Amino acid sequence: MIENNISGSDNECIIDEISKMAEELNFTDDIMTFVEQMISLNNLLSTYDPPLSTTLRNIDEKAQNPTYFIATYFDTKDIDQALWVYRIVRLLARYILLSDRFFEINNNEFALEAKMVRTSIDEFLLTGGDQNHLNYSLDYSLKQFWTFWEFEQLIRNRTLGGYTFSYKEIRHFNLLKSSDASIVYARVLDAKLPSFNENVALVLHYNQALLDLQDDWEDIEDDVQEDMPNAFVMAAVQDISYDKIKSSTYERIRNVVLDRSDSRAANIGLVNEYQTSIRNICIPDNLVFLKSLSDHFADTLRGMILSSAT
Repeated sequence: MIENNISGSDNECIIDEISKMAEELNFTDDIMTFVEQMISLNNLLSTYDPPLSTTLRNIDEKAQNPTYFIATYFDTKDIDQALWVYRIVRLLARYILLSDRFFEINNNEFALEAKMVRTSIDEFLLTGGDQNHLNYSLDYSLKQFWTFWEFEQLIRNRTLGGYTFSYKEIRHFNLLKSSDASIVYARVLDAKLPSFNENVALVLHYNQALLDLQDDWEDIEDDVQEDMPNAFVMAAVQDISYDKIKSSTYERIRNVVLDRSDSRAANIGLVNEYQTSIRNICIPDNLVFLKSLSDHFADTLRGMILSSAT
């Protein structure tokens, strides 16, 4: 049994509840019901593996997603295996988001916490059985993703310098930002899932790109105030200077950005492009729920963007 921060009968009860909820998951009848089940499962998983600090709690709220747990359970029917995958992916997400925050605001507290999480990853891999393979592959994967932060700084400097971004540049930024899904987290599934193939990694990448677009949608005001790259702002500067966006009051920033037709059109274009691409990707039957999630993410995001025009 996997050890965590809870022990004894409480731990067993939570695992029993997780097992029951996992058995009841069904995405074939109604995707909205499935998404609601995912939310309930996520809350229960968070109870099983609670964060130990306020910083980690905030990070988890931003990143936690039971997709990798569900993929593992659907493909193996092994609850211990699914919980192990859930926890290592959660640690990896914490490391990446803490590092991301460090590069954004240059606060050494985030760098130190990221370093501690990296140590926890190495220790946790010792419980995985084939730790040598995963340890080496994840170390390589994390080093690959490291280049994103250099690219993000380049985009930031170009934005501040009045650069006008093309559709392809916005897409490249979004896909590189979301590449942690295919470069890092998918490697865990590759090591653990019998049915995994690289098409699964591709769908995970596109799904993360859709979720990252939604994050950009929700964070427009904060990203402008912190001068952080944002796909909607990158599209808006086609016909308004970044300085004018930046000089707007916090309450006006969203309207100023979304009043630009290019901002909505470019990002709806990305949503449509990703959704079409995903529909043409073949993945194993045990993991086809990922494509149902793709449609849900795309439809939800497109609805948000279009509603802003009314």
